[in-house]
Amino acid sequence: MDVNLQHVQWRAPEFLLALPQGQLSSRHLALDYFAASPFFDKQSSNAQLRMQMLFSRQPADTWDEERQLARFTGIEYVVAALESDPPDLWIIHKRRRSSPSETRVLAAYHILNGNVYLAPTLYQILNERLLTSTHALATAFNALADLKPTWTPERQYAWDIKQPPPVAAAASNLGPDESATAVTLNPDPQKQQEEDEDPPHEEEEERPGETFNPLLFRALQTIATRTEAEAILAHQQETQQAAAKQVAEGARTAAGEDVKMGRRMRATASASATPAPTV
Repeated sequence: MDVNLQHVQWRAPEFLLALPQGQLSSRHLALDYFAASPFFDKQSSNAQLRMQMLFSRQPADTWDEERQLARFTGIEYVVAALESDPPDLWIIHKRRRSSPSETRVLAAYHILNGNVYLAPTLYQILNERLLTSTHALATAFNALADLKPTWTPERQYAWDIKQPPPVAAAASNLGPDESATAVTLNPDPQKQQEEDEDPPHEEEEERPGETFNPLLFRALQTIATRTEAEAILAHQQETQQAAAKQVAEGARTAAGEDVKMGRRMRATASASATPAPTV
C-alpha cells in the first residue's frame, strides 16, 4: 500500500540523542539523518555511493559526496546551499542527474528541528489558495443572498449601509497618533455613559470608515445588479399576467352580455309573433 508522503512527518529521537549537542550541526549529518527517513530512495545514487564508501573502509568525512555524485546518473539527494547553515533548518533537494553538469530538481524536503517534511509543490500551493479563495467567495455570496433586501417599486433593491460614526470619520482624516489622542482627550460624556450602561456586542460594532474591501464591494454591486434585473423581470411578468387576466374577465363579461341580449331579443320576437285573443 502506497503512503502519501505529503502527510508524513518523520523524526528519529535516538539519532538526535546520539549527537554531541542533539542537533544536526553539519551538512553531512543532515544528509545522514535524511538517509534514514522513508523519503530516501534506496535505489538512488547516494545509496550506491554510501555502499562503496562502506566497503572501502574510508572515513566518511574524507569523502566529498556531492562531488562524487557527478560520476553517477539518476536520482540523487544533496543539501541545498543556504546563506547560513543553521542547525535547526536544512533543505534537501531531490535531483535527477543526466550528465556531470546537468541536473533537474524533482522535490524538496525540510528538516526543521529534527522533523523531516516533504515540501509542497507550487501547483499544490496555488491550488490550496484558490480553493480557499473560492470557498470564501461562495460563503460571502450565500450570506449576501440570504440578507438581500426586499424589492420595492420606489427603492428597488437598496442596501442599508451604515454610516461611520463621527469619531471614526474624524479620526480617518488624522494620523494614528493624533486620532488616538483626539479620541482619548475629547470623549463624549453622554455616549460614554450609554456605552457603560449598554456595552455593544461584537456583531453590532461599527466598521471603521477607512476600511475598504474592493472584493466585497464588487460582490455587492454584482448581486444588486442581478437582483434588480430579476425584480424588474418579475414585475413585468406580473403586470402582463394581470393585464391578461383583465382581458379574459372583460371577454367573459362581454360574452355574458351578448347572451343576455340574445335572450331578450328572442323573448321580444316571441311576444310579437303571438296572435291577440279574439273577443
